[in-house]
Amino acid sequence: MHRVVAEAVGGGREGVGGIGAALGLPLAALVVQYADWHTMFWLTSALGAAGVAATWWAVEESPVREPGRFDVPGALGLAAGLVCLLLGVSQGGTWGWASARVLGLFLAAAVVLALWWWQQLRARRPLVDLRLAARPRVGLSHVAALLTGFAFYANSLVTAQLVQAPEATGYGLGLSIVATGLCLLPGGVTMLFFSPLSARVSAARGPRITLALGAAVIACGYAVRIADSRDLWMIILGATVVSTGTTLAYSALPTLILRAVPAGQTASANGVNVLMRTIGQAASSAAVAAVLVHHSTPVGGAPVPTLHGYLLAFAMAGAVALAACAAALSIPGDGPADGVRRGGSATRGARDEAMEGA
Repeated sequence: MHRVVAEAVGGGREGVGGIGAALGLPLAALVVQYADWHTMFWLTSALGAAGVAATWWAVEESPVREPGRFDVPGALGLAAGLVCLLLGVSQGGTWGWASARVLGLFLAAAVVLALWWWQQLRARRPLVDLRLAARPRVGLSHVAALLTGFAFYANSLVTAQLVQAPEATGYGLGLSIVATGLCLLPGGVTMLFFSPLSARVSAARGPRITLALGAAVIACGYAVRIADSRDLWMIILGATVVSTGTTLAYSALPTLILRAVPAGQTASANGVNVLMRTIGQAASSAAVAAVLVHHSTPVGGAPVPTLHGYLLAFAMAGAVALAACAAALSIPGDGPADGVRRGGSATRGARDEAMEGA
């Protein structure tokens, strides 16, 4: 029962994310179009502070306590390594992939993350249990999260550029920033309505099947984009299908982690899973930028990506989505987490799952 509650809460959390996406995209577009773009940073900072205050006021403290200290060296090492890695990935197209700065960032990331790995294996209470992450059920879930993040992010990134491309390109619609946000609005609304469906599919067939289904739906969405990226309604339809698949996949990932790790490590494992999504999104941004820059043509004196470049980006994202589907199907079947719900610890494990999932 506690596990069902935790999984239902996880699906509801994705639905709330859908509401944020549905409202945030057009509102952000309004701010960018009619105010200085720096205003966005102030607004998001204010919203973040409001979220912290609301959490402090409304969320009750958990009565469950676990002994131990926060792994400060592990957190700092992981943050430093990822900053170097993601900065190099995001700026590779601008600075040049063979530039000294990018190569230096990649080298620094490799060194720092290697030292972090060594430290985590020897820490008494590590930030990330790498031995746990090496288990197939956990490791393949992280791989699927990375690939799904890559496939998902190309949708928003490419759609926004495509519909704003000038009409002189022969395919662009020349839409404003606000109109672009409205084009992505149906995808955010879809995330809200399909989150409960994801929970039902996971309860009936298991989260592994839900994740694979979501990745397959993402690939179908990109097939729609490749078939027709000139008509606005087809663009919106394809983008919405991708968002639907993303909802199914993202709602299933926390449930997979809940079922695969000991109850006391669900927070850490879910945090790593979200981190893998973020790394996938950063890699997607760099890969899409590289494809579009390579397939550009001058329009009005400025280089603009060709339609062929956009279609290649869609094909790349769709192929990665199929790889995510294969990774999901490779995850071993569902079962209780090893060694944490036996005997007298079963009740406590279920209780911890519900609290971590919430």
